[in-house]
Amino acid sequence: MASMLLTIVVPAYNEAERLGRTLPQILAWLSTFHDGGRVLVVDDGSTDATGDAVRVHMPVNLNLDLITLPHQRGKGAAVRAGMLAASTDIVGFMDADLSTDLQHVQEAVSAIQDGADVLIGSRALGNSQTVVRQPAYRRGGARVFRELARQIGGLPNTPDSQCGFKFFRGPVAHDLFGASVIDRWMFDLEVLRLARHRNYTVRQLPVEWTNDPDSRLRLTVDTLRMVRDLARIRWRFLTGRYGPPGRSA
Repeated sequence: MASMLLTIVVPAYNEAERLGRTLPQILAWLSTFHDGGRVLVVDDGSTDATGDAVRVHMPVNLNLDLITLPHQRGKGAAVRAGMLAASTDIVGFMDADLSTDLQHVQEAVSAIQDGADVLIGSRALGNSQTVVRQPAYRRGGARVFRELARQIGGLPNTPDSQCGFKFFRGPVAHDLFGASVIDRWMFDLEVLRLARHRNYTVRQLPVEWTNDPDSRLRLTVDTLRMVRDLARIRWRFLTGRYGPPGRSA
């Protein structure tokens, strides 16, 4: 295969139905990407036909790959596996539901090429567009989360850390995800705080975003896990587990 510039990692847990709709869209977009790109789906130990939904496209899409984890570990673990397996100059991840419009991938690539080390999609910027909003109780939960992230996670003025659209220079992705340990929802915040610790250049991109009502987030159980993981991140920074500050890639 010709050399490629971009890898898009798609973490997936029991996403057979959604990937049946969205994977052809991603592959069609990549066919128009002149610098060459690949899709790497990471199956997080699914119990449905997620793997089959990917394999059916692989014979005619040589730029499509699949990693299958032996059991469910969490979105953070799935993203980490994909990011560390990527070998392209730019690597990013998107959710299987394509809540963030594919049009922003080219913008993310351009931002990295223009000097950003990390590019994050943000629904919080004034010129972002939300096509379908989250229900009120989830918006309230997001406000509570941002305060928890500030108080416990130690990342003041946190941007939209949970938007599932982030792109990195390849070596930066390997550095940040190689040092990360959080397997579930708080991996985004860990990676962003680590990027600041490493003095990488982080830029935000306004995005067009559509809420998917089929969220896998369980507010009761997962909120407790989030608090635990935020505390774990803070403790690891306080005790120097992430190493000295400064760039590594």
